[in-house]
Amino acid sequence: MLQMEVVTLTDKYLELKVKGETYTLFSPLVEYLSSDPDVEYIQFDVDHPLQENAHFKLKVRRGTPLEAVERAVKAVLADIEELERGFFS
Repeated sequence: MLQMEVVTLTDKYLELKVKGETYTLFSPLVEYLSSDPDVEYIQFDVDHPLQENAHFKLKVRRGTPLEAVERAVKAVLADIEELERGFFS
């Protein structure tokens, strides 16, 4: 089960600790956030894959970190839906 703890949240910075997750969730999210021109800094790290503890840090130039995450999640979901249509249409 995924458990998120907000370590820091300001108008331009977000830091999370996430238990129950390693690379599956954060790799695509970081990929999409990296291409966002409003993102200044994005990083995630995993203590050890067997421990399933991830640390996520995001700093934005414009907007808020939560807006950037929301855009990235929507983009990931849109691409997954397009892939799904390609397979099952």
